[in-house]
Amino acid sequence: KQLARQLVDFLRHNDKLTKAGNMMTLTDVYCLFNRARGTNMISPEDLVKAIDLMKELKLGISKRSFASGVMVIQDDSFDDEKMANKLANLASSSMDALKQSNNDTTNVDNESFIGGITVMDVCRSLKISALLANEQLLSAEQMGWLCRDSTIEGVRFFPNLFQSPSQI
Repeated sequence: KQLARQLVDFLRHNDKLTKAGNMMTLTDVYCLFNRARGTNMISPEDLVKAIDLMKELKLGISKRSFASGVMVIQDDSFDDEKMANKLANLASSSMDALKQSNNDTTNVDNESFIGGITVMDVCRSLKISALLANEQLLSAEQMGWLCRDSTIEGVRFFPNLFQSPSQI
């Protein structure tokens, strides 16, 4: 219980969790926490036990598992719907930029810009890891905010124009 409280204090200090988008992988938490502790390190098992106690202790942070098996620690105020909306807006703005480049006749290389967002676009925009960006995009797709296009060039996500999230 004491370790759970120490972890929460550590993550709240200097807004580490907030700066990471209110969500961090257990691996990131483990590395950051042990680096800060120096030689007084904790085991992965102790970390998991402490994180499992956080919800019970009502510390405002809890563990979450995605369908893919990725486990993260997140602020209890994290809202999937808000994140999905943010990603849909990011995808929409990429489509607006595409329309703008197609209207710009001086831009010779407008065929290279195809719109939509990738995992790396989300990483750069939200300053989160690729693993979390991918999970957030898949979650937004599952909620109906985004749809994806898988091609030989990779996966791009676009705003879902076929079904609005309010109809789900």
